[in-house]
Amino acid sequence: MVLKVSDLSIAQDGVIMQRIGLVLKKGHSRALALAQEISLLLYKLGKETLVEESFFDLPKSWRVRPAKNIADEVDLIVALGGDGTILRVAALLNDRPVPVLGVNLGRVGFLAEISPEEACSELQSALEGNSILAQRMMLEATLPNKQKIRVLNEIVIHWSGIARIIDILLKLGATRDIELRADGVIVATPLGSSAYSYAANGPLVHPNVEAMMITPICPYFGLTRPLLLPADRSIELVLVRGETFKITIDGRLSADLQLGDTIGIRKSSIPFIIIKSRTRGYFEALEAKLGLVK
Repeated sequence: MVLKVSDLSIAQDGVIMQRIGLVLKKGHSRALALAQEISLLLYKLGKETLVEESFFDLPKSWRVRPAKNIADEVDLIVALGGDGTILRVAALLNDRPVPVLGVNLGRVGFLAEISPEEACSELQSALEGNSILAQRMMLEATLPNKQKIRVLNEIVIHWSGIARIIDILLKLGATRDIELRADGVIVATPLGSSAYSYAANGPLVHPNVEAMMITPICPYFGLTRPLLLPADRSIELVLVRGETFKITIDGRLSADLQLGDTIGIRKSSIPFIIIKSRTRGYFEALEAKLGLVK
C-alpha cells in the first residue's frame, strides 16, 4: 500500500503492521543488543520479525526469520546503526515504499533520527498508527549497462587514479546542453544536500523541497556554480573527455565508467518514508551535523 505522507502527524488508517524487518549495522554490539530487545518486544506483541539472510545465525530465542528480500516482505523496517545503515535500507527498496524507523547508533544521526532510548516507544507508536512520517525524494540512476539504482543522497562522477580534469556534457532537455570541465560532478537530493554536495560548496536545501542539485567539484570551465533543477526534470550526463572515470552512489556503490558513457538521472517513482523524531527537527539536526545553527 502506498501511503500519502507529509511532515504532519497522521494515522496510518487501514495499515496493519504485522511483519517488521530489522536491518542492523554488521559487527555492532549495541545494534545487536537493541535488536534483541526489539525482537522480544515484537514477539510479545504478536508480530513477526524478519532479518536479512546474513543474520541467519541469530539465537532461536530471538524469534526472528531470515528473509532473502526483506523490503518486499515487511510493513515497517527498523534500521539500527547510523546514516550508512539508512542508505543501505534505501538500496533494499524495490517497487513499494516501506516506512523506516532509523535508530541512531552513530555519531550524528542526520538520517537516522531516533535515539536508542526512544526506539521501543517510537516503534509502538508506529504499530499503533501514531508515528510522525515524512516523505523524502529519491533519485533513480540508469547506468550504461541499463541497471537502475535508487539514490537517497547523491551520485558522484569523478576521475579515478591520477588526478585529471574531466569533461562532462549535461543534457537537461533544454535547447542547449551545458558543458562542465572539473574534477567531477555531484547530483544530489535535498536530503543529500548536507553531505558531499555541501562540502563541494553546494547549497543546503530543506528536505521538504523536491529538487535535484548539480554541484561541480573544483570546476575549471563551463558550469562553475551549483545548479538547482525541478524534481520532474530528467537529465543525462555524458562523459566526453578524460582518461579514467568512476561513479559512486550514496558512498556505498562504486563502478568504473568509460569515455562516451551516459548516466541517466531522474526522480524515483517511490519516495523514502522516514519516521521522524518527536524531539529533534531539521535545524537541530543541522546544528549537530554541521554546527550551522547557534
